[in-house]
Amino acid sequence: MKRIVVALALSLAACMQQPSPAPDAPPLVLTGEITRADHQTYREIPFTVPPGTKNITIDFAYTGKENRTVIDIGVRDPQGQRGWSGGNKSHIEISEFSSTPSYSAAAIQPGEWKLVLGIPNIREGQTASYTATVSFARSDGSAAAEVGHIFGAAARSPTASWYRGDFHTHTSHSDGSCPVDGVRAPCPPGETAEAAQTADLDFVAVTDHNTITQVIDLALLQVGYRKTLLIPGTEITTFNGHANVIGNTDFLDFQLGSPRLPTLAKLFDQVAAASAFISVNHPSLPSGEACMGCGWTVKDTDWSRVTAIEVINGASMRTSGPEGAFNGIAFWEALLRQGHRITAIAGSDNHDATDTTGAKQSPVGTPATVVYASELSTQAIIAGVKSGRVFVDAGAPAGATFEMTARAVSAEARMGGELRLAPRERAAVRIDLGNFPAGARTQPISHNLLVTPGLAPGDAFAISLQDDASRGWFRLNIRDADGKLLLLGNPIYLVRGG
Repeated sequence: MKRIVVALALSLAACMQQPSPAPDAPPLVLTGEITRADHQTYREIPFTVPPGTKNITIDFAYTGKENRTVIDIGVRDPQGQRGWSGGNKSHIEISEFSSTPSYSAAAIQPGEWKLVLGIPNIREGQTASYTATVSFARSDGSAAAEVGHIFGAAARSPTASWYRGDFHTHTSHSDGSCPVDGVRAPCPPGETAEAAQTADLDFVAVTDHNTITQVIDLALLQVGYRKTLLIPGTEITTFNGHANVIGNTDFLDFQLGSPRLPTLAKLFDQVAAASAFISVNHPSLPSGEACMGCGWTVKDTDWSRVTAIEVINGASMRTSGPEGAFNGIAFWEALLRQGHRITAIAGSDNHDATDTTGAKQSPVGTPATVVYASELSTQAIIAGVKSGRVFVDAGAPAGATFEMTARAVSAEARMGGELRLAPRERAAVRIDLGNFPAGARTQPISHNLLVTPGLAPGDAFAISLQDDASRGWFRLNIRDADGKLLLLGNPIYLVRGG
């Protein structure tokens, strides 16, 4: 502490000896109009940052909200994307050592910057005007501090096991909010970490919209959360669908349909380069003014590059149950029948981590995804999801366990794995359940298979490929005595051998 105080004193003394700084540059006022022609497009408005600037402030306002016009905002600096706050912030401050959540804190480089407007909605016949006041200051008003980078440090647990977590949460770095003294305010990532620990989760992914500025907060918080892994991520929010990228620590392109991201190919490349994975969120939600871009309508999606589907989303689960009108299970199974091998996962989509009772939204960890991983680390969880040895907890009792193994004459496979069968060969499927309520039952679901219950003691089913099929899959749901879905399992894939 003495060294810090001395260093700060020397820094202040040095500042006192320097000549008075030049006056701040006058603010810029950027104005314009949008019409229906701008619907679901992006506009980038350049402005020049003068040399010596230490802090940039942007105040943004627009008309037409009463007619459901929506304008989202973000900022690009000369190096690329600086941040994205969508529609949840109208006042932004950017400086080297502290910035408004959703925006990176880094040195201010002079030159051409861009205010990025995204227009999710403007109705036919409407015109809206916008005003952005951009102010520049030569002092950022904060002292420098060093932040240790701990991502990639030792695993929270080095043991191979089943790990339970939540792949979809939001904080103050996008539109997460919680009550503070009776007023809604941005909800810091620490609340999400605390909620995850209280819910006995092994991991939680913080996936703020189109930004990764939460990564520094997560790095700092991780020191105090020794058992709960905090995973960085981004919810890529486009006009045609939302997708979570899990494991990235830098910005990703999200302006789908613009020259920056004409198709998803570039995003898939960025995800692969980051050793992350991508999951399509709530694909069956309707898209429109009530939920702009929420359903998945991206044309020509290369599903071979999509690792996972969010088959149960906490928001829709809370209102209509895990198998309600807007769940993604049918969407996912249709892709499985087409031959794609995509892992089913779930996420709470929580925006208020302090709501642990579900009074207004699904709490952190409801629903949960349970992943078999070699250790509790970000990369091991990612590898586990890619392996498909995963199940979704949609309401199972605490401590419930599930495993499914298919055995043939000379090979076996677990969830996510592949089992090769000779012509007319059958495999025995063993189901291992623990801590489920009395009356719980298994529901087999398959494609291109013949399924026979009760092959032998300890084996729940016999499965074989239909005579005209070269491949198929088998999975299970677990339901309670009343038929309510408790658990959703991923498939074992069967392929006809030589």
